[in-house]
Amino acid sequence: MPAFLGEWVVGLVLALVVFLAIRSLWKEHKSGGHCGGSCSGCAGCSGSGCCSAHRGKTQ
Repeated sequence: MPAFLGEWVVGLVLALVVFLAIRSLWKEHKSGGHCGGSCSGCAGCSGSGCCSAHRGKTQ
């Protein structure tokens, strides 16, 4: 087994993990399941009051 093959395997596994993480974040973003930290900019609360992600938390 060539020495560089191990490096390729590790690189491919790392690339797969990064791809899956980015894909998960993108799907969450597309479904509206995130909030940017500011209730005024939160797509889930339409700017009225505080979204459910921030209720009971101080800003």
